[in-house]
Amino acid sequence: REGARGDLSGVRVGVVSEFAGEGYQSGVEASFRASVDTLRDLGAEVVEVACPNFRYALPAYYLILPSEVSSNLARFDAMRYGLRVGDGSADQVMAASREAGFGPEVKRRIMLGTYALSAGYYDAFYGQAQKVRTLIARDFDAAYEKVDVLVSPTTPTTAFPLGAKVEDPVAMYQFDLCTLPLNLAGHCGMSVPSGLVDGLPAGLQIMAPALADDRLYRVGAAFEAARGPIA
Repeated sequence: REGARGDLSGVRVGVVSEFAGEGYQSGVEASFRASVDTLRDLGAEVVEVACPNFRYALPAYYLILPSEVSSNLARFDAMRYGLRVGDGSADQVMAASREAGFGPEVKRRIMLGTYALSAGYYDAFYGQAQKVRTLIARDFDAAYEKVDVLVSPTTPTTAFPLGAKVEDPVAMYQFDLCTLPLNLAGHCGMSVPSGLVDGLPAGLQIMAPALADDRLYRVGAAFEAARGPIA
């Protein structure tokens, strides 16, 4: 209810300094700056917050996630779970079923994860990524000692054309840059539309500690009330 009234007095908002600069569409940055100005106009105290380990979230996430994908999807063996294709030996049926049942991106993640978990590479890749995950969680904890919520653009750019990044998965992964730290740390977040950039929507991401969803609702409701309808 406080948020719906448009009053953010006493709320401390942290702008993550690592989520800016090269790689961000100029219109998205402008929309984000305007959103921060709106929060300030609503009475929030806005400060810049450094989370230095956020810059490692992308490589850490794309080691941890494929490893979990590889482990989890191993059960889809065409014998107990999932699609079954062809006849022959167990190995032949399993190979044919997994070839037919998994798309290119899933196969890519299975292979990356299997490699990261393999003997001789587990500690160097998966183990190190989990250490980075801990550092990112500590960055969040330190930030929330200074502010109530953190804000950033939801994505570095507006939506790209369908199929535009199919041949460049790394560029597609970059699209998740701002949302990955939340996923790694297990904190809560929400995205609200911040406006249109060249006719496409941009988003404002609001982040809060785990189980502090009420902070998201208050800030998000106040921002949406002040922003008004998006044409």
